Amino acid sequence: MKLTMTNGQLARLVIRIGLGINMLMHGLVRIPKLNAFVAKTEAGFASTLLPPILTKAFLYTLPFVELTVGVLILLGGQFSRWGYFLGGLTIGALLFGTTLKEDWTGAGNQLIYVIAFYLALRGLDESARRR
Repeated sequence: MKLTMTNGQLARLVIRIGLGINMLMHGLVRIPKLNAFVAKTEAGFASTLLPPILTKAFLYTLPFVELTVGVLILLGGQFSRWGYFLGGLTIGALLFGTTLKEDWTGAGNQLIYVIAFYLALRGLDESARRR
């Protein structure tokens, strides 16, 4: 039984724990105050071309998606693969809305998540090649 981890294995664990906790907690802290989260966030989209009903539906769904992404990532294995993918799609949707609002600082922050999900998925490829 191998008790040591390579640097690559440690790196994959660090990004998995970091992204998993981040996404999990995004969902967990928003769910108890869901109506307030939706009302506050929805107001920022009033001047965009997004229909309010679509914005509201997305915002009511978002915390549950974030929680699911976090759980999938933290479970590991094939679950993390789908968690990283779903997380990347979620950030893509968020990035669309953020750029509609012309919130370029927020968009820049979301691009960091895009890169993190990309690297996490690529890390899974590296792991599979070494087996």
